[in-house]
Amino acid sequence: MTRNRAALAIPAALVMLSGCGVAAAVTVRTTTVSDLNPNGATADASPHLYAIPKPVVVPTAAPVPAPAPSDVVSVLTAGATQYLEIRSHTGALVAKTTIDPLLGWMVNAGPGGAYWSTSGSEYELTTSGTVRRLGAVPGDANGVVIAPDGTSYAYATSDQSSTGNLNRIVVVHPGGSTTTIADRFNNPNVPSADAPQSWDYYLISWTSSGIAFARVMTGGCGCGSFDMQMQSADSATINPVTEVVTPLTDNGSCPLSAVGLGMQTACFLSDTNGNTTGLRITSGGVLRHNFAMSGVNVGGDAVFSPAGTELAYVTVPAAEATCGATWNATLRILNLATGAAVTRTLGQFSPAVWGADGLLYGSIATQNDSVASVVAVNPATLAVTQVSPAITGQQFVGII
Repeated sequence: MTRNRAALAIPAALVMLSGCGVAAAVTVRTTTVSDLNPNGATADASPHLYAIPKPVVVPTAAPVPAPAPSDVVSVLTAGATQYLEIRSHTGALVAKTTIDPLLGWMVNAGPGGAYWSTSGSEYELTTSGTVRRLGAVPGDANGVVIAPDGTSYAYATSDQSSTGNLNRIVVVHPGGSTTTIADRFNNPNVPSADAPQSWDYYLISWTSSGIAFARVMTGGCGCGSFDMQMQSADSATINPVTEVVTPLTDNGSCPLSAVGLGMQTACFLSDTNGNTTGLRITSGGVLRHNFAMSGVNVGGDAVFSPAGTELAYVTVPAAEATCGATWNATLRILNLATGAAVTRTLGQFSPAVWGADGLLYGSIATQNDSVASVVAVNPATLAVTQVSPAITGQQFVGII
């Protein structure tokens, strides 16, 4: 379960934050910071002799190589110092750098490496160990997402005044343009149908379908089950080029839990007690599946498979879905076509991203989230492979 404002990013490598331990015999390379943006034919049945033509060679398609295993990204905390780490799928340390201060919702993974914001700038740690400054990010930005090709990023801001909030989404192309693609004022005294009375933009992910975001109540966050997902009722995507906004969800009883390619969405319908009674899957704004659930659990942390044919999510007994509780999550891999699911209880497991390599990545926490390990789960067998050891202060970020 998510207990911070980490976005539901869909990166291609795994990035981790940890607070101790460097793999033996690995040299971590961190260079000086570079600045990319200062500011058959028919058979012959006759009995006579005939020449036999040479067989025709029919070209066959080259086999498609299996995707390489993902690297993982995480944040580690050692005393007053935080580190951003990239590890291989085997757990070997690939690259590491110090980041300070740590803002969990401002750390990301993407095709280029690991990303974070600090001191008014956006930085990238590549798998070669190079640290690059990409461009500016205001100190009051409340979220950053990375473009699918890793070449651009977007952030959201909210400037408060006596009459309301001015909310913006800004796209930055390092070394090129900076464009405000959403600029909207919200006045609590004049509420709108597609947002809470007073709200901010919350950036979720950036895929080929656009930037997914939610309009969440100002100051909204918490430590209950699935945290920000519970507040993502008014969600949408925005095309970063045309600036066209397409609604995704608009139901406070079924807030957005996952968004996939082709604007697939998953939301968990809850009753008045907050227990989950259904799972709804849409595609392109059309309801495709409506699954009934028991109403004795709370569901969340949904993740679509790369093909969009399966959904991974966890359920937690309602009695454990409170702040500070020790919870025991059941991972469920649901076949959307048949409605069949395989399950495994995995303790405090939080799935985060389903990689192109076919593995489901996430973290398993203990001791009220203070200690966590990064793991990869085989969705077919539900076998668990530990990518990083259990470390105090570790926060899973994503995959590369």
